[in-house]
Parts: sequence; structure tokens; C-alpha cells
Amino acid sequence: MFWGKPDSSVDFCEDKYVKSDYVAEYYNALSSFSYILVGSFYYKTKLKSIGISIILLGIGTGVLHSTLRYYGQILDEGAMLGLSFNIINKIRERQNLQEFSNMYLYFLVVFYLIFYTKFYIFFSIFSSLQIYTYYLVKNRKNKIKSKSNGCILCYRNIFVFSFFCWMLDQLFCEYVKQFHLHAIWHIGTSISLFVGLVPFLLN
Repeated sequence: MFWGKPDSSVDFCEDKYVKSDYVAEYYNALSSFSYILVGSFYYKTKLKSIGISIILLGIGTGVLHSTLRYYGQILDEGAMLGLSFNIINKIRERQNLQEFSNMYLYFLVVFYLIFYTKFYIFFSIFSSLQIYTYYLVKNRKNKIKSKSNGCILCYRNIFVFSFFCWMLDQLFCEYVKQFHLHAIWHIGTSISLFVGLVPFLLN
């Protein structure tokens, strides 16, 4: 174990240090580059701040799955919360709603850091942010172009499918290990992000 004894609070299905002596979970780490690719694309658009958030997510995800250490987990999960917050603010801005103050993000991050060893805390916060994001998107859906509606539909379906893969990987590891479903979660959600953000470029 090149990076030391794993001490992240969540375990993943992929076998450890099989493909490389330096990467704990090869496929999970490799698939994190899909976020960096999507983030690099949006970095060159008017969504530069969100692009940066997605790149940071890719880096955090890669560090977590390469090391399985607590600092990788904090980078990964913190980036997921930050990205979710940024996307929510962008949607609220387009709907002429008051943006969330950064104080809310700071509160979420501090709360998360206090309880980062309890994965269900992070999972509850992240899931709540995704539900709220979809609520905002659903309200916006009827007000935008049909092409954008198609993107939103694809975003939702791909995200739900990817989330389902994540849950299968966590709950039924012994039956699905060979499918590398957590890596599919990474790739699927990166595609979901790419498609779901397109309406912001069209409107």
C-alpha cells in the first residue's frame, strides 16, 4: 500500500492495488479524468467558475481513489458540495432569484468537515442538494427552448442511471464487482454535467 493504510470513511468495491503499486483503485481513479475533460471544456466558456469546480472535482476524485486516504475523501466530497452549490447559484441567477450567500457554502463545508468520518452525513447533504437542483431545473424547464428541455431530460436520466450504478456498487459488491460500476458513476455523471450545462450556453 504505497499511500499507507486506507482510512477514508467509505469503502469502494474495486480490488485494491491490482493494476498498479501506486494507484489503489485503478479504474475508479482513471475514470476521474472524465470530470477534468468536461471541466476543461467549460473553463473556456462563460461558465468558467463551474468549469474550475468540475476540474477540482476530477482532481479530488482521482486523489481519493488513488490513495483511499482521508485527505482524498475530503478533497473529493468537498468538491462535490462546492460544485453542487455553484450550479444551484447559477440556476437561481437565471431564474432571477436571490443567490445563496457564500456563508451557506462555508457552513456546509464546516459542518461536513466536523462529521466527514460519517459518510451518511455527506450523503444526506449531497442528495439534498441534488434534489433541490432538480426542483429548480424542473421549474425552469417550461420556460426555455425545446432544445434545452432535451438536454435537461438527458441530464436527469443519465444522472439517475449513474446514481443507480453507484448504489449497486456499494450494496451488492460481490455480485457486480467485475462491472466497475463506481467508475461508470464517474463517467456517467461527467456526461450528465456536460449535457446538463449546455442550456446555460444556449440561453
